[in-house]
Amino acid sequence: MHKHSLPARSAFFLLLALTFLPVQGGSLSEDVNLRIETFDEMERIFKALRFKVVNLRSEDPDEVMAYSEDLIHYAYRLPGLFEEVSPREVFGQSRARPEIWEQKERYDDLMNEFIDNLEEINDLLNQGQMSAAGRQIDRTAKSCRRCHNTFRYR
Repeated sequence: MHKHSLPARSAFFLLLALTFLPVQGGSLSEDVNLRIETFDEMERIFKALRFKVVNLRSEDPDEVMAYSEDLIHYAYRLPGLFEEVSPREVFGQSRARPEIWEQKERYDDLMNEFIDNLEEINDLLNQGQMSAAGRQIDRTAKSCRRCHNTFRYR
């Protein structure tokens, strides 16, 4: 990536993040529903991206950039949806295990790592490094499973 494009790229992603941040003043139940919808949509998009890059071995970065950018947009929404404790005992629809709240720092670290991974995938795709992007997609998928096993009800 060219150094002169970093400020513009950062500004672009910041603008997108602000677009997808949860609206303040909503109920905690709405936040729980929004995070479920966000994760479900991200899972759908991630599977499509992985299929195109890893399974079909696409060599066309333009074909998959929209998936990658959508994932980043949704990922920026997530941290704000886990700011307040929302136990399943109170919010029956929640998939969050108590460990999220008991190990919040660890969860936040994993969430930040996930977002970093998505940004790295996006950068690799943007640079046309499809094989490297595929390897990062696979590593990210494995870390998703580990996190889900610890912090998410099925």
